[in-house]
Amino acid sequence: MSGAGNPAQKVRCIMVNYRSPWDMLARCLDSLTETGGNKCAVTLVDNASGDGMISRVRAAYPDVRIIEMPGNAGFAHAVNRGIDDTSEPYVLLLNTDAVLTPGALVVMQSALEAAGADCAGIAPKMMSSAHEGVIDAVGTVMPTSGASFNRGIGQCDLGQYDQRDEVFGTCFGASLLQRRLFDKREVGPLYEGYFLYFEDSDWCLRARSQGYRFLVEPDAVVLHMHSGVTRNETLAFKYRLIELNTLKVVVRNFESPRQVAGIVCARGVRLLARTFIRRKFIRANLSTLASFLVGLPELLRERKELGRNRIASDRKVFELAKGEAAYFDTVEYRPDRCLDSLIDTYLRLIKSGGDPVHGHVLAVLYNIRQQSMAGKNIVISEETRALLDEQPGCVKSMLGMLLAG
Repeated sequence: MSGAGNPAQKVRCIMVNYRSPWDMLARCLDSLTETGGNKCAVTLVDNASGDGMISRVRAAYPDVRIIEMPGNAGFAHAVNRGIDDTSEPYVLLLNTDAVLTPGALVVMQSALEAAGADCAGIAPKMMSSAHEGVIDAVGTVMPTSGASFNRGIGQCDLGQYDQRDEVFGTCFGASLLQRRLFDKREVGPLYEGYFLYFEDSDWCLRARSQGYRFLVEPDAVVLHMHSGVTRNETLAFKYRLIELNTLKVVVRNFESPRQVAGIVCARGVRLLARTFIRRKFIRANLSTLASFLVGLPELLRERKELGRNRIASDRKVFELAKGEAAYFDTVEYRPDRCLDSLIDTYLRLIKSGGDPVHGHVLAVLYNIRQQSMAGKNIVISEETRALLDEQPGCVKSMLGMLLAG
């Protein structure tokens, strides 16, 4: 068989486990070890879960290579340990709360091999496993604010992201990447200054600064339970890591010193305002500011070192963010701002030469928004209702939530 037909020859999947529920972990492993086109070598790095799950994995999946860490040093450290133990040319990073659909890996590998040496990785179409028809990620977005997010998150999937185009980067919840780029002489390993969150944003920024790019393969579908493992952590825990790591990403990687200073000042003021005015997340805010200030000299040293390898500006990164928005509530883990999300979806379909019906639906959505903004009761004619009833289930579900509210 050729490499494209038998990914096992060239791909090793690196999974990081920390107290994942057995059913979730088993579904993920099954999608990687099946004979329906996704079979590949698998390394499971366990961050000292201490729950006896590794014994079950060894019994049920004897071909899985297991690396047991002495403690929980975070996602980046575990991934780097797994990659150090890898000789295959391609690395599939996959969260334990994700499931590859049959053939997804074959399609991703074919896309990566066809893309050329300057392609660092392939982003699949990640779909929510909790909300039918809702996108979780089709690549990632890095806006000028530094607050990266999953491209398309919270939108109904009507094919608006089905082009094989370039994206800022990939979500490391499911990504196929060039193994060689993790060598120190290339992009390098994941930055271990992040315990959790934004390791992928940092690595992708570094890759792009060195002239690499990332592409989408929409025919490769991955089902993902957003924050399936970490959603049980406290909101303050996640909030602190997100705020702190956003600052780290910006200081380490953004090209313009003026832009870095502006973002740091703005986010710092916001943290102080939340502390002393809104009186919200007080301990997390102060801890974030203290950790950032203590680590700032080292971040600046790293920034200078990374700058020596830069051959490409951030201009393309920010261009790819234009028109993108996140429509997902990361507290409730459900689609958010549904009306704006649907308008964005149908606008994209029209711009890509969609069906004339899309224009009619878009006009209805604009009308609903006008009525809502005017404080009026939303009135929908029978003809309009019939048109909306013809739309996909995800759209009708979001409209139902809007009209019910």
